[in-house]
Amino acid sequence: MIKGLYTSALGLSVLNKQQEITANNLANAQTAGYKKDVLVAESFPEMLIHRLNAPEDYGKVPPEVGQVSLGVKINDVFTDHSAGVRRTSENPLALALEEGYFTINTPQGERYTRKGDFALDDQGRLVTSEGYAVLGEKGEIVVSDPDVHVDSQGRIYSGGAEIDRLKIVNFSTSLIKEGFSLFRGVSPQEVANPQVVQGAVEESNVEPVSEMVNMITTLRAYEANQKVIQAIDTTLDKAVNEVGRL
Repeated sequence: MIKGLYTSALGLSVLNKQQEITANNLANAQTAGYKKDVLVAESFPEMLIHRLNAPEDYGKVPPEVGQVSLGVKINDVFTDHSAGVRRTSENPLALALEEGYFTINTPQGERYTRKGDFALDDQGRLVTSEGYAVLGEKGEIVVSDPDVHVDSQGRIYSGGAEIDRLKIVNFSTSLIKEGFSLFRGVSPQEVANPQVVQGAVEESNVEPVSEMVNMITTLRAYEANQKVIQAIDTTLDKAVNEVGRL
């Protein structure tokens, strides 16, 4: 009976984390370049139960009674890097990628993003909406003419002259999310054919309807676990306070 409390409590812990992740995904459904998080749960290894201390079993191998589950736990929380829908933007400096990530210069070092709603700051640098400089192969990209053109290979032209090429990279290892749209990783590899699209932005890959369904399903499962705990608690109360008087 007590094991049932632990099993249900573990379930509540996993479902609470699932609800947090789903809520965060929904909150960023309109954040350009956002990649949704996915929780993976797994059950603890089942235990094989034997009958012990029965008089008729003395001197024999205890017979198997069956298996018992010990509940679930969080196996992993990973980021889904599938591409979001590409939409046209009125911002001429907005860029979208077919493959790879833009390289961004932050106070913590180089970071990577698919969020391409760029702009020019007062120094003429190409920057993200957070103010971080976008990097090219020569370093920070600075333009002298606001008439900027970017071709499909990431070459940047200002005033008709090529000034740099976007530093677009990909990774063979997993990336770690930082904030809502930045990632960090190791051993970046240059993308040979990135297929840059100017005047477009990649939206979040969150599907609001699916996330809402997940939220409702999680809530119902949470309520079911709560009812199990309440039922066990009621039974224990009767066993202690009523049966104990006999």
